[in-house]
Order: sequence, then structure tokens, then C-alpha cells
Amino acid sequence: MDKQMTKDAIKKLDTKLECSICLDTFKQPKLLPCYHVFCTSPCLEKLATKDGRSLTCPTCRHIVPLSERGVAGLQSDFHIDHLFEIRDAFDKAGNTNCENCEDEKATGYCCDCKNLVCDDCQGIHSRLKLTKSHKIISLEKFEGTIPVSEKTASYCPKHPTKTLSLICETCSVLTCIYCARSDHQGHNYELISDVFPHHKKDIVLALEPLKQKIGNAQTILLSINTAVKEIQNQRVTVEANIHREIDEQHQLLDQRKIELVGELEMMTQQKLKDLATKKDQVELSKANIVGCLDNTSSVLETGPKGEVLTKKETLLRQIEEAVTDYLPEVIVETRADIELVTDGKEKCQQNCREFLEIRKGGPVSLKNCRISEGVKNPMYIVTGEEQTIVFQAKNEQNEIFEGKLRLEANVIHSDTQNEPVNRHEIIKQQNGQYYIIYRPVKRGKHMLYLTVNGHQFQDKPFPIVVLPSSKQVQVVRKLDKVRGVAINSTGEMIVVNKNGTQISVLKPTGEKIRTFGTQGIENGQLSNAYGVTVDKHDNIYVSDYGNNRIQKFKRGGQFVKAVGNTGNQALEFQSAVDICYNHVDNNLYVVDQNNHRIQVLSTELQFVSTFGTQGAQYGQLKHPISCAFDSANNLYVTEWDNSRVQVFTTEGEFLSAFSNKANNVTLYHPLSIAIDSNDTVFVSEEGKKYVNIFNTQGEYITAIDIEEQFGNIYGLVTNQNDQLIVSDRSYGYLKVY
Repeated sequence: MDKQMTKDAIKKLDTKLECSICLDTFKQPKLLPCYHVFCTSPCLEKLATKDGRSLTCPTCRHIVPLSERGVAGLQSDFHIDHLFEIRDAFDKAGNTNCENCEDEKATGYCCDCKNLVCDDCQGIHSRLKLTKSHKIISLEKFEGTIPVSEKTASYCPKHPTKTLSLICETCSVLTCIYCARSDHQGHNYELISDVFPHHKKDIVLALEPLKQKIGNAQTILLSINTAVKEIQNQRVTVEANIHREIDEQHQLLDQRKIELVGELEMMTQQKLKDLATKKDQVELSKANIVGCLDNTSSVLETGPKGEVLTKKETLLRQIEEAVTDYLPEVIVETRADIELVTDGKEKCQQNCREFLEIRKGGPVSLKNCRISEGVKNPMYIVTGEEQTIVFQAKNEQNEIFEGKLRLEANVIHSDTQNEPVNRHEIIKQQNGQYYIIYRPVKRGKHMLYLTVNGHQFQDKPFPIVVLPSSKQVQVVRKLDKVRGVAINSTGEMIVVNKNGTQISVLKPTGEKIRTFGTQGIENGQLSNAYGVTVDKHDNIYVSDYGNNRIQKFKRGGQFVKAVGNTGNQALEFQSAVDICYNHVDNNLYVVDQNNHRIQVLSTELQFVSTFGTQGAQYGQLKHPISCAFDSANNLYVTEWDNSRVQVFTTEGEFLSAFSNKANNVTLYHPLSIAIDSNDTVFVSEEGKKYVNIFNTQGEYITAIDIEEQFGNIYGLVTNQNDQLIVSDRSYGYLKVY
């Protein structure tokens, strides 16, 4: 074998046989539990603590406990010992022939035979059954890695001729047959060759999580490398943006400089022009004055005395003209009053600092941003009152975003064509909070659209329902003991008044259009009527309480039909107190109070169905009073005796019930009910001068106080503008909110 090849092989081995502490060849190498190898003395002995109980690995800082034997009790690294054997073999390989045939130069080393072999003997090794599994290292192609041989054996220190062929599983040490019988008597020891496959399998299985961790580590490292590149690229991009933005500001400043210099030039030229004009005037006056002086002096000095006397008047007149007309009062501004005003310099400097900033923590994240917690969806607010919603900005790490962002808010009414109808302002507070402050001016459903840096926040806008305030917008007087109210397709108000004996039709503005009905029991006459409703054709239906019947009229008041009498069968009533129309099934729902039920009729006043029985259980009724439908076609019924509101399907299936107001106060004998297009539920109570407001889940929202004197709020209805109309059965008022 070539000597240079041998030296290269030895050099590669030496790198594996060098202690990283003393930087010398290992001396009695010991293997730590963290798989790092160091010399026993003096390297590891110096690392041991004073009490000799532990040492800290200098490579990974792992704390290694020591036995009573100290460093000497650590496990020897047999792999290093094996490398030393290989090195010794390589060291003599340059001058040694094959140790098998002794004819050819050695070109390899058999780890099992522990002999140097030539190319021919390597070929024989690969063909013979006994040696074909031997591991042979090529000296020429050696890369520093030593293959593991299953037949590589270590010898017993006590019995040098005996191999360590057994393992004592009780002590976890290798032993020869003699030591096993003497030192490990009664222990569980087995042949290494027998138990190795099983233990190897356990070790291989135990390595699987490590392989997975390596994969995870590779993924993380890849992510880190990607992040490093992104940050480096980001730095380049941000720096370019800094230069661009600053250059743009420089351009603006240069432009402003040109403008200011131009303004200065114009001011200067104007002032100089004014002074030049004044100078010309003064010089002309001066010349005239000099001429007058010279002329007068010449006459006085050279003229005959008589001639002077004859010219006296002329001379005096010329002198007076010169005194009066020449050199008028001229104000000369000698002070230069043009200056550069820098009052906004400090603000400009502050703005310049705020104009650009380097921000860390990532950009604002729309998915992590939040509208203030505790805000209900939808949010119910009152017309004209200032409202505030807090927008919380966060970054991609869900941390508070303190950087600059462009937040835009538009509160749009559902009836408008994307035109904001509410004035609002946005105020930034600390901790990434933005206060959106606005004052709604129109009733009904609104949508809050938020955009952050030009991107819409949330997939859907935030709904806001604007409720009526306690300030009425209209009062209709001079009506006699008003009860139920209905609104037809043109906004006209159909009102039951005169103690339930007359129907009045009013314009939306409150002016009376017509009346019909008188007290009595004949068709078209009424007795103590309460409820009224209209269908899609504006036909009018009245619950004739005193006559226990339902009457139908045309829009103009002409009688059409009447059904019902006293009883508890179909089309029989005991106090038909209220009636409402369902636009979906085109049916009428009659509150049959003392029968404790709801009767369903067609618009032709034919019986359809009935539901409800007397009781206090859910689904039962006890003296129901009023009814109304929500947008989901569910029927809401108020109950006098049970002091609650129940919700049913049109088939009479019970859905829910509610009765609690603020602070768990219960409704007191609820009377009338109305529901607007936003599913806001309005409920009045016996003897109370306010109207309760709920949502369709039965959650109490607020109440509207009725300002003027009211006895019993009975009639409630909402018009096409979602205005709430309130009537009083004791007095003659209609109030619109």
C-alpha cells in the first residue's frame, strides 16, 4: 500500500481519536451518558465537583452523576478502543504484507479477523461461507468510518483468552463464561448473539421518535432559514421604502422651497415697485419745488421792484400751489417686514418623526383584530344618543398592534344605497384601541363596515339596530279613547277609537281621512272593539270584542262580512280581543281571550285551525291579550294572567317564552305587542307609562318612557319606517316615536 494513502487514513482516524479538552490523543477514554467522549485523566477528573458526585459535560452542559468510584466508574468507550486497534493496523500497513498469504501488500483490514489483507485474500473472504460476512475496510478508500462487525469480540480483562460472549442483564455488563459463574451467580445472563437481535430491535424502535424529531428539527431549521431570508429581504425592501419615502418628502420640501422663494420674490418685487413709484413722485415734486424756488428767487434778485410788486400775487399763488400740491405726505416703510414664519416647525418635526417608523411584531392581522368584547350581535342603540364601539388591533402573533393603521368606519342604513347616514369619528387610544364614536340619526337596521388598511374587517358587516328614543316625533290628539292601531300599505293609520265603537282612518301625518262604524250589534256596527289589522289588499279586520265576532271591511270602510258568536267551538269566541294578519300563509290569527286560545281564520273568515289550552305550562295560555309576527313567521302572544310572552309556530308548536326585564324584574300583566322589521319586540304593561323592548331571543334591551299623561298603553304598532306608534285606551292620544 502507498505510504501516503496510509498517512491519509491515519490522519482521518486521528481526528476521531482526539480529546476536545486537551486536544491530544485519548487516554483512557470514557463515554458520558450524553455520548461525548473525553480522557479520564486529567480532563474528566478536573471537571468533577469537589465532592466527586458529579461533573458537567463541557460540550452540552449535561450534568453527569458519578458513582463512588468517581470518573473511573464511567463506562469505557469500546468503540474508541476499536479505533485505536484500527489505527495501529493502519500504522504498520505501509510496510506490511498481507497477514494471511504474506505475499502481497496489504490493501485492507478485516475487522473480524483483525488482520491486514491483500486484494486476493479479500476476494477469498467474500467467497468463503465462514468469512463472507466479515467487514473489510479499504485502506485506499477509507473515509474515517468504521463498520460494526457482529463477530467483533472483546476479551475479558480477568481471562484474556476468553471473549466477553455473555451479557448479565441483571447488572447490564458484559462477561465471559468464567466470570458469569463466579461473579454473576444467580443472575440472568444470556449469550450476546442470542439476545442482541431483540435488544437491537428495542433500540431501533426507541430511535423512531428521534428520527421524527430530526425531521421536525429539519422542518424548523427550514422555517428558520426561510424566515432569515424573508427578514433579510424585508430589510432590503423596507430600506428601499425608507429611501423612497424620504426622497418623496425631499421632493416636497424642495418644491416648497421653490414656492417660498417664489413668494419671497413676488413680495420683494411688489415692495420695490411701490417704493419706486413713491420715489418717482417725490423726485417730481422735488423738481417742481426747486423750479418754484429758483423762479421766485430770480424775480426777487433781478426783477425791477415795480415788476416784482405786480407779480406778487402770481408768485404767492405759485408758492401756495407748490406748498399744497407738491411733495404730498408719503409714508416710507423703511423696515423690512418680510420674514420666514416657523411657527409650525415643531409640529412639522413631530409629524416627520411620526411619518415613518420601523415597526416590529408583524403587520396588523385582520383575523386577530376584535370589536370590543361584550358588544352584542346585533348591537341595540337609541336614536340620537352617542355610541362607542372599541376596535382592538392585533398582529399575527395575537399581540397588541401599536403601529400605524388606516381604520375607516361607515355606518349605513339598510334603506340607503351605500350612503353613510351617521356622523362619526375615530379616536386612537393606547394599547392598539380605536374608539369609533357616532350618533345615529335614523331608526332601523344599520350596518357598520370597517376597513383596515383598505381591507374589509370580518366577512360580514357588524349589524346595529337603532331603537326609537323617548322623544316623540309626532303626537295625534283629539281621538276618543284609542285602542288598536294598524298600518296599511300607504302608511295610513287605521285606529279603533270612541271606546271601540268607531274606526278612524288617518293620514301618516295624523289628519283624519274618514270614519266608519257605530255602536250596535248589526253588521258594520261595533261594540267594545279592540284589535284591528289589514291584509295585503288593505282590507280591514276588526276583533269585535263585545259582539264576540270578527268583521271585515273594505279599505274605504264598506262592510264585507262578519263571523262569530259566543261559545267555545270553531268560529265562536269569548272576548275576541286582538287580531293579526300573517303575510306568509294569508291567514288571520285571533286572540280568543276567555277561551285561552288562538283561532286561525282565512281572509274569507273561514275556520282554519285552533291551538292553546288553559294553563300555566309552556304552550298553554291564560287570558292572552295581543299577538304579532316576527320576520321568521313566528307568533308572539302576550298573556295577562301568566305575565309572559310566548312564541309559537303558525301550527301552534311552542318555541320559547320570556318574562324577565332588567334586574330580573318580571313583566306585569303585559298588554299589547308589536314587532318591527328588525325583529325588535315592543311590549306594554298594564298601568305602566313605558314600553319594554326585547330582542327575539327574549333578552331585555331597554324601555321607552312615555312623556305625556297616559292611562293604559294598549295599542302598539310599527310603520314602514319602523317608527313605533303608541295608543292609549284611557285618553285620546296617538304618539309616534
